[in-house]
Amino acid sequence: MGEGPVALAKFGDSPPRLLLALVGAVAAGVLMSFGQTFAAEGVAPLFNSAAPVVALAAVVALAARTRSSHLAGGAVAGPLAMVGYYTTSQLRGFPVSMRMVVFWSVAGVVAGAAAGLAVWLLRENGTGAVRAVGAGYLPGVAVGEAAHGLTRIADTTPVAYWWVLAAAGVALLAWTAGRHLDGSRLRLMAAVATVVVAAGLWAVYGLA
Repeated sequence: MGEGPVALAKFGDSPPRLLLALVGAVAAGVLMSFGQTFAAEGVAPLFNSAAPVVALAAVVALAARTRSSHLAGGAVAGPLAMVGYYTTSQLRGFPVSMRMVVFWSVAGVVAGAAAGLAVWLLRENGTGAVRAVGAGYLPGVAVGEAAHGLTRIADTTPVAYWWVLAAAGVALLAWTAGRHLDGSRLRLMAAVATVVVAAGLWAVYGLA
């Protein structure tokens, strides 16, 4: 039987909050499309990057109650944001590549599910070592995307933005590890997880 039916029931314990979170994912995608056109140059990368979408998946997962529903909420948030983004971009007359739609939608499912799992772990679930890995996930996304910006597209995007994103990732790691992990060993594991996630995201960006 598993926890599937129970997870779905508990996931619906607060339908207004959950519905708001999912609608917010689509709205965030719409905002990303307009942000690419109208945002100030210094923050323009915010509307064309993975970090805010993964953060959105984590926020949506906060409406969940069980491990399965955390994973489901995170996995759905990324593709919904892509629906909002690409639909709005096409309606505004911009060309949309089906390859990019598929690539980033699949990436959104994987990265969003991981964000949902990280949120579940940080809610004091799992062993200390596994929670340490979860604590390094979101900071790793920020640091990895910052590394991509600094090493690959620094000549066409504001470098200061990427440094701020990297600093935000490090600050998030320090806060998360300090709040949710006990002892230097677990905090060191979280730092290692951050580096591994960052390297993985940097590699994925190289395939896009």
